[in-house]
Parts: sequence; C-alpha cells; structure tokens
Amino acid sequence: MTKPLAHSTILLLTLLCSSEWVHAKKLRPYKPDNLLEHYQRAHNSINDVNNTVIRHRLKPNWFEEGDKFWYTNNLHDGQREWIVVDCVQGKRLLAIDHQLVGEQLSKHFQREIDGKKLSLSELRFDKELTYCEFKFENQRFRYSYQQKSLEKLTTTLAPSTFAISAAALQQKPTPKWDFEIKDYNAVLINKETNEEFILTDDGTADTPYRFTKWSPNRHFVVFMRVTPGDLSEVHLLESSPNDSIKAKLHTRTYAQPGDRFDSFQLFIANTSTQKRYQVDADVIDYHGPPKIHWHTDNDFFTYQKDDRGHQRTRVIAVEPATGTSRTIVDEKSDTFINQIKYYSHYSADGKKLIWASERSGWNHLYTYDLKIGRETDNEAEIVPHAITSGQWAVKKVVSLQEAEGYLIFSAVGTQPNEDPYHEHYFRVNFDGSGLTQLTAGDGTHNIKLSPGNKYLIDEYSRIDLPPIHTLRNARSGKLICQLETADISKLKQLGFSLPERFVAKGRDGKTDIYGMVYRPRIFDPKHSYPVVEYIYAGPHDSHVPKSFMTRMRMFHLAELGFITVMIDGMGTDNRGKEFHDVCWQNLQDSGLPDHIAWLKALNKAYPQCDISKVGIFGTSAGGQSSTAAVLHYPDFYTVAVSSCGCHDNRVDKHWWNEQWMGYPIGEHYKDQSNITNANLLEGNLLLLVGEMDTNVPPESTYQLVNALIKSKKEFDLLVVPGMGHSSGGEYGQRRRWDYFVQHLHGMTPPNWNRHSYPPK
Repeated sequence: MTKPLAHSTILLLTLLCSSEWVHAKKLRPYKPDNLLEHYQRAHNSINDVNNTVIRHRLKPNWFEEGDKFWYTNNLHDGQREWIVVDCVQGKRLLAIDHQLVGEQLSKHFQREIDGKKLSLSELRFDKELTYCEFKFENQRFRYSYQQKSLEKLTTTLAPSTFAISAAALQQKPTPKWDFEIKDYNAVLINKETNEEFILTDDGTADTPYRFTKWSPNRHFVVFMRVTPGDLSEVHLLESSPNDSIKAKLHTRTYAQPGDRFDSFQLFIANTSTQKRYQVDADVIDYHGPPKIHWHTDNDFFTYQKDDRGHQRTRVIAVEPATGTSRTIVDEKSDTFINQIKYYSHYSADGKKLIWASERSGWNHLYTYDLKIGRETDNEAEIVPHAITSGQWAVKKVVSLQEAEGYLIFSAVGTQPNEDPYHEHYFRVNFDGSGLTQLTAGDGTHNIKLSPGNKYLIDEYSRIDLPPIHTLRNARSGKLICQLETADISKLKQLGFSLPERFVAKGRDGKTDIYGMVYRPRIFDPKHSYPVVEYIYAGPHDSHVPKSFMTRMRMFHLAELGFITVMIDGMGTDNRGKEFHDVCWQNLQDSGLPDHIAWLKALNKAYPQCDISKVGIFGTSAGGQSSTAAVLHYPDFYTVAVSSCGCHDNRVDKHWWNEQWMGYPIGEHYKDQSNITNANLLEGNLLLLVGEMDTNVPPESTYQLVNALIKSKKEFDLLVVPGMGHSSGGEYGQRRRWDYFVQHLHGMTPPNWNRHSYPPK
C-alpha cells in the first residue's frame, strides 16, 4: 500500500508540539466560558462560510467545434467576470473589457453601470474570436475585440431549429408477429392472419408467464415463467399527520435479508416454427427479472445472473434457435462480489464485452470474447484479456470510444507519494496499450471532457487545498494552460480552520489508515480538547472527504470546544480486496480497532486531543457503528449519539446487508446485532430515530430500546414525529450538541425553554 502524508504528521508536530505544552498532562482541559456564545458560533458556522470562496467552480460552455469555451466567475461583492478560452492557442482571456463595456453601456442607458457587476446572458462568439455578443437588460450588444467598441444589435440570432428527415417521418412497417399474455399464458399472434398459437397452458395467477423482449429481427421472443416470492412488510405509524389529528398506519413491502424473491425461468418462442422451448440455464432467483441484451448481427442474447449471497456472478449467452446457453463470465469469490462496482459494456458489433472485476484483488477492466463460452461448469475457466492491471483500482469509466478503441477512466491508489484515495484519470486502449495519465497534482481530481474528447478541464483539490482548474490535452495529459485557483482569503478572515490530514498505522501495526482532523476556530494549543468522531463505515465506499469543503456536521460541532475527526478503517472500499474483505460477515467491526489505533497515534502527535474523553456519532450505518463503539469499546468511547441506525442487519434492506453479511442468514447476524449486545452498555447513549424512516425500519431502533430496558440500562431516546431517514434536522443537531457538551465537557447545556434557538 502507498505511504503518503508523512508531511502531515510533521506539520502537526511543528505547529503543536514546539512549545512547553507538548505533554498532555501540562495542558489545561478546555471549558467553554460562555456556552451561549459557543452555540451561537457553532450555529453561525453553518452559513457564515457562504460566498467566501471564489474561483472554485468552473462550468464550461463549449463552442460547437469543441476547441473553445467560456465561463463565468462570480466574485466578491456582486462582481463578475466572463472568461473565454482558446484551447488550440492555449490562451485564457477576458471575454470583454469590463470597464470599457461598463462605460459604453452607461452612455447607452444614460445611467451609471458598473462594468465589474454586469449581469450578462446568452453569450455568443464567432469562431475566430473577433467579437462577443451578449444580452443585457433585454437588449443585445456586440463587443468587438479589435476596435474595443460596443454596438447595439437590431437583429438577433434566430433560434436554433432542427429538421426531421423524410426517413424519420416514415412509419415503421407493422410487424407480422406479436406476443401477448392471455389468462397468464404465452400466446404468439400472426398479425396478418390473426391466428393465435398457444405457447403455454400451465400458467396460473400464482405462476404466470411474462413478456421479456423481442429479438431485433423479431424472429424470436424471450419470455419467462414467474414464481412469486414472499417479501416482508414494514409498518410505519405516523403519529402527527398534517391533515389529521389521528395517527395513520403506513404499510409497504420491504425486502429484508432471508426473504424469498420472485424467480424466473426463461423460455424462447420461434416465430418460424411457432414453438417454444425452455432455455438451458439455471432459474434466476435473485435481483429480479434479467435484462436481456440482444446482439443485433450475431443472433444471440446475453444476460447477467447474480447468485444469492453475492459470491457468484455470471454473464450467460443463449443461442435462440436451440435455447442452449454458455457462460461468458463466471466471477466467484469466497467472500463477496461487490455489486456496486459492476461495469459492463458490449461492443456495437456484438463481439466483445468490457467487464470490471476484482479477480486480481484490485478492481480492473477486462475484455471477454462473446463468441467463446463454457457450456458446463466442468470446462476450464475462460481467462479474459486485461485492459488494466496493478496494485491500484479502477473507480469509474467516464468515456468509452469504440471507433477509436480507447476509454478514459478514473482510478485510486496510483500515485506512490499521494493519499491512495486520491482519484486520477487515465486513458488506455482496449488492448491494454497506451496507458496515459491525464491528470497531475497532489489532490483528488474530477474532469470535464470537451465535445469530441480532445480536451479536458481538470479540477483537483484536497481538504486542505482549495480547488485548482487546469486545461489539458485529453490524449496526452499535457498541460495547456492554467484556468483558475480558488481564493479563500475571505474564508480565512472568518478564522475558518482548514481540516488536516493525518495517517497512522491500523490494528495490524503496518497498514496505513487515513483520516481527517478539524480544530475549532478558537483553538488554543495551551488547552486539551475532548475528541468527537463522526463515523460512517458503510463498506460500499470510503467516506473521509478528499476534496475541498467548508461544511460538515463535525466542523460545526467543533465550535463547541471539541476536536473532531473522521477515519476510514479496514472494511471500507477503495484500498483493494484484502482491505475491503475485513467487513465480510463482520459489520460489527466497523473498522473500530483501526480508528482506536489511529486516535492513539493522533494523541501522541497532537497531545491537544484528549482521548480520555472520546465521543462518537453517526447516522444509518454510522448509527449502527457509533452504538457498537460504546457497546464493544466502553473503555475508549464513552458517549455516542446514534441516528436512524440499522442496529440489526436482519431488519434492514436485503441487498445492502446480504452483500456484506452473506447468505444464508446465519448466527453471526444475531451475534453482531446491537440488540443482542445491548447489555454491554456502560457509557452514555442517545438514540435518535424518525418515525417515518423508509430507509432503515424504525423498529431497528425500537427493538434496541426494548433490549436496553430489559437490561435495565440508562440511555436517552429522541423519536422525531414525521421525520424520515435523517440525522434529526436542526432540532436533532442541537440535541446532539447538548449531549456531547453534557457528557464530554461535563457542563449543563443552556435551558432552551428560556433561551431562543438559534441563540442571538
């Protein structure tokens, strides 16, 4: 694994450990001297950052040819500027002379107009960039670059129109064959003679047949027989509906782990013989009906079959003339196949499939030959051709160009001297040759491609580095010109503390764990501060922000006199399969052993972090993890606020929980439930739940409450009427703040029945 960010530790040591306060025992615990003032500062921090950062967003308006674009910069105090960029020449220019245009508009309208605060729209340029046309106060003007003159236009450009070709207007011929379901059975109909051919006679209301898809030439039709499953129902009691003084019961179907799903048996009907036959393949009993993909000129179709338990995924090809099947892709895993990373692309000629797989331990792209496949599981596995490879992971494909035979993708873990979560972009040919890095700069990147993919605008940033925009060649990655660097001077004037990156070894003493630290604006290195962790450890991704931001719940909470942190431990994604597999049948873990090791290392480098007073909060999976923290690590985590948690993985949605916890539903589900372990509570726990949560059923929290009561435990509960899946809104946030103030600072929060909120 890569080992960047050593300089972050050095930075923290330089800033914070260069004085006589280096040892925690010499630090005075911070106590807010005026709680109302701290609450006011915390609440103000939610919005006082608005409009303090400029030149951080760039929305290009490309010329039709794709070699020029323009954009607007909204600056401070209502000022604006319009920029035009010539990609061929590599020039970034002001679209107009703001002062001159302001002066000439002032003369035209007979009043003072500030050229730096113009509100222009509908900008247009000629190909040679000799003039710029724009609309101002419902009039159109043209600014000439050479003459530096402004003229009012009496005619406007006609709105764009489009013509409909005669071919498009021609009606498609009525197909000879049609397919219908009658009395739950499949029927083929000759539209010319109205003759009906009964294909099945065993369909019933309980096991009906269903249409799927015609072949492009309409020689074949795929249909299926459905065997219904048995899905759970969940019930929400809305206590305070807007239109009634009486409560309402809401009941809906909600598939939970272990539920039986509809199953589908595929059939094919041949219009030439008016016969049907069953496809020689396993019944599809998970993930709903298959998506049939016909390959136009190759007279076969494919579909993806995901086995229950997420340990096997296949792409199966079927010959419609016989119904015989062959397996093109057969992915297997002893733990899980991450369905969130599925990527597939069929070539237009029906010969190739580009497929994403973690078969090497890292997510990479492969090419399969659609003409080759296994007819039985006993045959040798088909080994695909690797497009990408290495100890780094493809994250997403952003452009695929079949005609030229290349694709553009992003990846993580590619830069040995950077944070491995930083996303960079690359170009590679379908055969794996010509791998070219398109982005540069120590940060996480995002790109916007020009029409035709000749150029790209690269935006990169870090949590401690404001956004930088550059223009690059989308074939070579070569820098063409600098565009914008964000200005955060007004943000700094607020006293805003940039988050800090920190890396330390995890539970095994060798794997680097990455996180972020946020200090309050009133931070004083003479004091120690309680630590509050914001946790979200859902295995579907990594979660510590990598790009620049000015708002997070943990930022606002810090203003009450806390140091706040967020950490990505083992079991989360984007660090390779081995790192990710820690979550397998182990969601209770939540990476917490890594978080604790990281926090202990942070305390050594950063003694102002008082890890004798550690709180934790989170929502959804974070609600589950924060409760698990105080249940299983009571000597470290002493306070938790858990919102809408999935406290038992048997109650939550099937796909997310079976993806990581596995199938069938074993004893490990029960053993890792917060409900089962409620008797372990030693610290302080506030449970928050919305009675109308449609994501995680509220009974997950209610059953935990029941278990805590039966265990005679002290805890706090906030049920918010009418609220869905949420952290509690403004009221829930205030209660969360109060809870940490009370139990970490040891102070009584303000009496909000006497004081207005937000405090003034």
